Amino acid sequence: MDALQFGLESWAAWAPDLTSAQAWQDWAAQGAPARAPEGAEPGVAGMPPMLRRRAQRLGRMALEVLYQSEADSAANIVFASRFGEIQQSTALLRELARSHAVSPQAFSMSVHNAVAGLYTIARKEPARVMALAAGTQTAQAGLFEAAMQVTDGAPRVRLVFCDEPLPALYSPFAEPETPAFAIMLTLVPGDDYALSWQLEEAASDANALDVLRFVLTEAPQLSLTKSGWVMTRRA
Repeated sequence: MDALQFGLESWAAWAPDLTSAQAWQDWAAQGAPARAPEGAEPGVAGMPPMLRRRAQRLGRMALEVLYQSEADSAANIVFASRFGEIQQSTALLRELARSHAVSPQAFSMSVHNAVAGLYTIARKEPARVMALAAGTQTAQAGLFEAAMQVTDGAPRVRLVFCDEPLPALYSPFAEPETPAFAIMLTLVPGDDYALSWQLEEAASDANALDVLRFVLTEAPQLSLTKSGWVMTRRA
């Protein structure tokens, strides 16, 4: 086999200014429209309130897309976020510098696998969870991890991407701001898409929003990394 292949069972996405599937379809069809920085808060109505209130905005967005699928204890979860709970982590670091102490509960929800763990607790799903961050190549890393798990026999893998703008503290070092979003792609065995390498180099690494736009349009191929990894539509 010269490429990793997989099928795509479903997708879900949520952002403060894009709260329905039709809104995301329109966004994808428009290319790269301007995005509103603020908007609705995710309700995560299916989650018990005692657990839901532990999550911050990024976590609630990720939970919102996870709860758009049925409970499935056989489905693995790959949680891919470049910065994770950066708002909460920054607040904790500030508090640590000020008082030399932080809230254990706040710290527990700032670690990278906390949201996926909270989801499995709420739904009582003994799912395997992988949490990863790979800088500008987080989208590629998440796709490869999920596709490899499917190739290795997983019947279904929920691949969750989420991120939100960095705190103002980091603005001197930040790249162009990415609007807040959460996306879930449910990968299954199949040959709808393939991940492979080719000699041609791309201008930049694709992010998760680029991947979703590719899925929702008819483009035949998406360059995932500058080093030549591509995602190809086969079905």
